[in-house]
Amino acid sequence: MKRTVKIKVSNDFPEPITLWLEPWAEDYRMMPKDEFEIIAKNVEEDFYFYVVFDKDKIISAEGQVTDIGIYQNGKLLECGHNREKSEEK
Repeated sequence: MKRTVKIKVSNDFPEPITLWLEPWAEDYRMMPKDEFEIIAKNVEEDFYFYVVFDKDKIISAEGQVTDIGIYQNGKLLECGHNREKSEEK
């Protein structure tokens, strides 16, 4: 049975951090107070998110998934979201 799995991630640090979506090697810059929602659609029963906290947050999706995206306020974000803001520092 296919299902949808969601996880919310927020940046409570006073500085920007990068959220990495693996194994796709996609990066999304999170500004302070940003909240993202990662939604995986049409996943198999064994799908899950594996979260590793480091200097940057790394979110890894494990299992079969055909449609995954990162959203902010209901809007689908593109890989590299806010990347240029990290280069300003």
